Amino acid sequence: MANQSRGSDPVRLNLIVAPPVTFGIPFGAGVALHVMTGGEIETGNNIIAVGFGIVLVAVGLFLAGWTTIALRRAGEHPHPSRATATLVTDGPFRFSRNPIYLGFVSLAMGIGLALNSYWVLGSVSVAFIALQVLVVTREERYLETVIGHEYAEYRKRVRRWL
Repeated sequence: MANQSRGSDPVRLNLIVAPPVTFGIPFGAGVALHVMTGGEIETGNNIIAVGFGIVLVAVGLFLAGWTTIALRRAGEHPHPSRATATLVTDGPFRFSRNPIYLGFVSLAMGIGLALNSYWVLGSVSVAFIALQVLVVTREERYLETVIGHEYAEYRKRVRRWL
């Protein structure tokens, strides 16, 4: 269900960098290091890791798509630089306050597993921390200011990640 905000947009989110870039820089560095060094994890049978990686890529793409659809249906834009007027609580937002970012993580972990790369898998944790510090905490403060009590109640009901 999408709930209408009662206030105007008195503040801007003011992200330093867009979330895909915040996540993508460390992840891209991990991919580059993998390509340059061939940093593969030594395993006997890689087929299970590759299969699980493909599943995680599919889950990540699904989450990103489902989140975008839920936002659009509520009249919101998926890019956080746009002003927020509505608290979206349906679709994947019933389970996580950050489903599109979970999609990023799932997609990146899947790529790391499919490549069998310790560089890529290691970069996901750095990318996740960057996303948490530079994006999620700012978004939460912004939504508390713009949406207010309604967002505080939503935070009590729904976990940040899973």
